[in-house]
Amino acid sequence: MNAVRHRLLSALTLTVCLLAGTPLISSAVAQPDPTACPITTWPSAVTDLPWMQQSYQDRYSPEQLAAQVVNCEEQLHPSNALASEIALTTLRFVTGTQWQNQNNWLTVVGSPYRYMPDFNSLGIPSITLEDGPIGIRYQRAPAASLPTTFPNEMALAATMDTSVAAAYGDQLGTEASLLNYQGIQAPDLNIARVPTWGRISESFGENPTLAGLMGQAEVGGLIPHVPFVVLKHFGSYGQENSRRVVNQIISEKTLYDSYLRPFAIAQQGGASALASGRQHDLLMMCSYGDINGTQSCTSNTLNTALANLNFNGLVRSDLDVRSGVGPLYTSGVSLIKPQGALSMSAMQALSAKTKQGIHDAAVMVVTEMFRTSLVTPTGVRDSNVGATLSTSMHDQGIAVANDIERRAAVLLKNNGVFPLAKSGSTLLLAMQDLNGTCRALATSMNQQGYSTTCRVLNPPLSGGFKPFGKITNANGKIRKEASAVWVAPRTGYYFFQQQTTGNSELKVNGVRTIVVNGNTEFPYANFTSFRATAGESLSLHLSWLQKAPNFTITSMDNTLNTALDAMKSATRVIVMANDVGREGADRSTLELPYGYDALIKVAAATKPTSVALFTTGPVTMPWIASVNGVFEFWNGPGDATADSAIARLTPAIADLISGVTTPTGHLPITFPVATATSPAGFSNQAFWPGIKNEVNLKSAPNGGLGLGFNWYQSASWPVLFPFGFGLTYPTTDSTFPASSISCATATVVSLCLRVQPRVTMGDTVKNFTTISQLYVAPPVSSGQPRLLLGTVTATRCRTTTGSSTTNASTCVSGSTNATVTALQSGSWNSTNRQYQFAPGCYSFILADHARDAFDILATPRQGTHPNAIVHATAPFSASTEITAGACPA
Repeated sequence: MNAVRHRLLSALTLTVCLLAGTPLISSAVAQPDPTACPITTWPSAVTDLPWMQQSYQDRYSPEQLAAQVVNCEEQLHPSNALASEIALTTLRFVTGTQWQNQNNWLTVVGSPYRYMPDFNSLGIPSITLEDGPIGIRYQRAPAASLPTTFPNEMALAATMDTSVAAAYGDQLGTEASLLNYQGIQAPDLNIARVPTWGRISESFGENPTLAGLMGQAEVGGLIPHVPFVVLKHFGSYGQENSRRVVNQIISEKTLYDSYLRPFAIAQQGGASALASGRQHDLLMMCSYGDINGTQSCTSNTLNTALANLNFNGLVRSDLDVRSGVGPLYTSGVSLIKPQGALSMSAMQALSAKTKQGIHDAAVMVVTEMFRTSLVTPTGVRDSNVGATLSTSMHDQGIAVANDIERRAAVLLKNNGVFPLAKSGSTLLLAMQDLNGTCRALATSMNQQGYSTTCRVLNPPLSGGFKPFGKITNANGKIRKEASAVWVAPRTGYYFFQQQTTGNSELKVNGVRTIVVNGNTEFPYANFTSFRATAGESLSLHLSWLQKAPNFTITSMDNTLNTALDAMKSATRVIVMANDVGREGADRSTLELPYGYDALIKVAAATKPTSVALFTTGPVTMPWIASVNGVFEFWNGPGDATADSAIARLTPAIADLISGVTTPTGHLPITFPVATATSPAGFSNQAFWPGIKNEVNLKSAPNGGLGLGFNWYQSASWPVLFPFGFGLTYPTTDSTFPASSISCATATVVSLCLRVQPRVTMGDTVKNFTTISQLYVAPPVSSGQPRLLLGTVTATRCRTTTGSSTTNASTCVSGSTNATVTALQSGSWNSTNRQYQFAPGCYSFILADHARDAFDILATPRQGTHPNAIVHATAPFSASTEITAGACPA
């Protein structure tokens, strides 16, 4: 990150005025050195500073103005300068205010928090940054003034509609601006390389192109409203277990083609706003873990990548990235978020090189303050004024969140149960995590004329039988083991609950059942439900490397009997099931927690049953054949606190269940049949979570390039629902037109194809947007996987305004453009330092989902609409011809 930072300052001679008596230049005298401090005494008021005048700012570059400010601090307050610069470039959790990350705070001996006001006195506001993948979460305000908690980024990706992502960014940015936040840390552009990732709900799914397109649109909507947008987490971050210490082995091609591609695409989202001048800027958050032996935030590989992608904003570290302040500052990181700050004595002991790095970081931070027009006579005051949202803005946010949810929900199975009939009665069954959501949904459905009741079940998560008795902690070097035999006291369903901080394994009758490799950052509960007959014995073996797991066996009798009693008077049942995924720990399996699988099986054997999933990502469904319908509504925040956020989305959920809204969502990630036949399977331990804190990201197919749907295809793993899958009520199809396929002159980096969506829908469909998925099969010589996602396009087929509905029952559009670019589908060329199409023939496929695309590629589709695949040969140019069919063999 040095190369990028130093490029910004290369034109400057940074004069560090630390010696007493050095002559200073009065603000009334022209400065021979544009970086010298222009004042001779400490200002009595911010308005006295020369750089508070716009005419003065116009005379200098932001870098020169920043050097003046920092040099003034170092010359006029030399005893405070180092501490103030560290405070300026250090992000802290600030208690008692509405801001989570505000600088100018540091820990010193004798005082937990000491405020350093020097840069505020020089007119430089404190930086306030806040997380934003699901909205602003840390605002303290009355409920009616709270910022919006949106559906998560996985849900946003399921819309596959960039206009929805832009609307999300627009609303989030508006709320951030009204609340006086200077920056939002969003979007999260890391891809979900394993379906068990604890933070999978913050991602846009498994595909780097989709992640980039959605991120680009979100950034475009967000950045006009706030000075700083922070893209995160730059690198190959994609696991929670051992995330701070894991060493990620990766090739340059895999790094760029898979993990950095979303960042390269998303940068374009702020292009128009950034082009408008010194009002906005992108920041980058470097990530946890090492890259080929070097911590990501200090990695020369990632420093070079930032320069190659033409990124020139600030870089900030994530919390406690396990790298010393010296290496961070001298690597060009300008904003550091440590878990523990430096004492005064530790500051003075820093090396001259580190102190110079701190100086440079301070100049970089202040440069961005000038570049984004935050240095004004009232800037410091404005940035510290608390605010809340108006009721109307709060309501607007909830409306936008519901609009996103209507587009994000994915209908996975439907045996004619949806839209739900109003005849008879519907019972909603949920467990304690969805208490409020269940009750709110029942209310919303009753308001639409349904007879709906909610029953919340409370399985005993504490207590239970402990077959291993009292076990003690291991020392982290030698594993401890315990064995036991458990005999089922009666026939019925049970679940294992293994709460662990990692590196523990349960075997049942010799079969690995709950395996948690690597360290988690808190005791995380893992569940497996099973059925046992009275007198059946299970041989249990538990091993662990650190803290002793809390292992219990719990009967589900009471829970299931309560559910059966509630079902007696119901016509049908909808089981509302959630999972729990959160930062700091990965899931051990894709099984639903709390014994949900058992509950669904019992319900389906008793009444016509459907399932409403509120999950962070993929889950397994051993009951899929016995239920009538499955909707994926997604789990917003991801963890058990999701209830209040999801409950606000029940108007949209009720609309989808009742048919007021037609489902249009598509899966942004593959749902496997089993955890074992997925990238998170036991056999892929080298890929996740790693062996001895080393993860080999080259061990996936194609040297690590064949992620997501390509891995499932190459491994012949059974897939429950493929990437891109989603059912709807109208009949949909997308093909290339029979002629005039090109919609613009092709260039070496871009090819525009006309797409013709066909949608046939009944009169009851009031709103409908169809998604066309365009896949690309690159030439073998490119070294890329067999199939890529080229782009997605949305076509609005029917809209309603009040009682008026536009468009005919058949929507045919020949004017929808699908543009495939080298940035989205090309391969990184390290010599040219850019993404480019490799020479050779490319096939372009319109498909309903990834599995369909593979089928079309293998046997080009015939029938009513044969034009589902075309090809063209790169290098593309104005003379490129697009021809029907796949590339010649």
